[in-house]
Amino acid sequence: MIHRTLFFKIFIWFWMAAAVIIGVFALMVRNSYNQSFPQRMRSSFREALNLYAEAAAHTYDHDGPQAFAEFVGKSQRESGTLVYLFDANGHPINGAGDAEVAALLQTILTQPPQDRYTLISGRVTWGRPVTALSGGRYIFIARLAAVSLGPPFAFTPLRITVSILIAGLGCYLLALYLSSPLKKLRETVQAFAQGNLSARVGPSLGKRGEVADLGRDFDHMAERISNLIDSQKRLLADISHELRSPLARLSVALELARKNSSPAAMGPLNRIEQESERVNELVGQLLALTRLESGAERVPAETVLLEDVVQQIIDDANFEAKPLHKEVKIVQLDKCRVNGSTELLRSAIENVVRNAIRYTTPGTAVEVGLYWKLDTAELSVRDYGPGVPESDLEHIFEPFYRVSEARDRASGGAGLGLSIADRTVKLHGGSIKATNAQDGLLVTIRLPLAPVQPVTAAHDQAAFSPASLASG
Repeated sequence: MIHRTLFFKIFIWFWMAAAVIIGVFALMVRNSYNQSFPQRMRSSFREALNLYAEAAAHTYDHDGPQAFAEFVGKSQRESGTLVYLFDANGHPINGAGDAEVAALLQTILTQPPQDRYTLISGRVTWGRPVTALSGGRYIFIARLAAVSLGPPFAFTPLRITVSILIAGLGCYLLALYLSSPLKKLRETVQAFAQGNLSARVGPSLGKRGEVADLGRDFDHMAERISNLIDSQKRLLADISHELRSPLARLSVALELARKNSSPAAMGPLNRIEQESERVNELVGQLLALTRLESGAERVPAETVLLEDVVQQIIDDANFEAKPLHKEVKIVQLDKCRVNGSTELLRSAIENVVRNAIRYTTPGTAVEVGLYWKLDTAELSVRDYGPGVPESDLEHIFEPFYRVSEARDRASGGAGLGLSIADRTVKLHGGSIKATNAQDGLLVTIRLPLAPVQPVTAAHDQAAFSPASLASG
């Protein structure tokens, strides 16, 4: 989910922090301006307004309404300041103004005579009683329209929203910059975990401090692990190939010894032959496992009738299980077509079935089922043996892994059958899993079904041609 990704978390938290900072800064600036304005009003700004008020009253009282109208117009044109003059009773001389002017006028009329002001969104409305030189009493109110009298930056809701959006873009780019190397590292780790031992981060992280150091450490670790695994594979392959020659010579020597030995020596010689065959079988399994792990084994592009393969394996396995007072029976056998190698799949399934026969209790049956499920063929093999401890379930597909040393030695298992099955199933794009069932172990193999080939018109015509009908 995207809300759980590191990129989304960095982006949201950085953006929220930037939005809070912008909002708090706007409130602090506005509050600071509102609190500091009275001090500025006591300075030269107030004196200038007092002179302005006296000039307006003198112009109206001495020069007449026409000159005062020109004074008001010039003030509005040059500075954007609206000037209003009222008589001592509050009657307007050149207009009543807006609601803020009316509210300030009412305050001046009802409170002790001194200058008053209001400050809304950085715009000042100032007024005071004033007396002209002739003795006429007036009330002067000026509505200053100059933006410069407000804060250095007017934090209107629109500007705050734009600032937050710009901060969001910056946070998006920052989150992308911080999370992109981690995403690259995560993809490389996933590829390495899925078996691509050549996956490396390389110089793609650049010089991004600790993240680049982490990438280099991962590459170093991956190189060491890859070398260790390659050495292990080479060792298994070399040992397997080297053992084939002495085993072949041992078989020849054994036959010669039989010809020149008395009947009393046949028992030990048969035992030698039996152990030699076990070692030979183990070497063959090692070679098969090495081919599967090295990628030398390729899956041919052929369609496998999986139900036929399973039926043949069950027939052979059931024949071998009867002398042990055991049985292999089919629970369900659906028709399933998969792409792959018939021999490899036969070997994988046979290893799983033989493993179940080895450990199921005498007098019980190994249950095998093949199910068609949407685009997947599912094969289940269930025995009624002692099962496997939960801690060992994920390890039983590893080469030479033994759940119980004494039990596996007594049963003759070398720990390679399930490993070969695991590699073969994965080579065919499937999966294999072991779980404990009640009184036994359940191994489930899932393989992707082959796509259904559409029947062509030519094929239909051939199927119903006169020749085919005659032959039928």
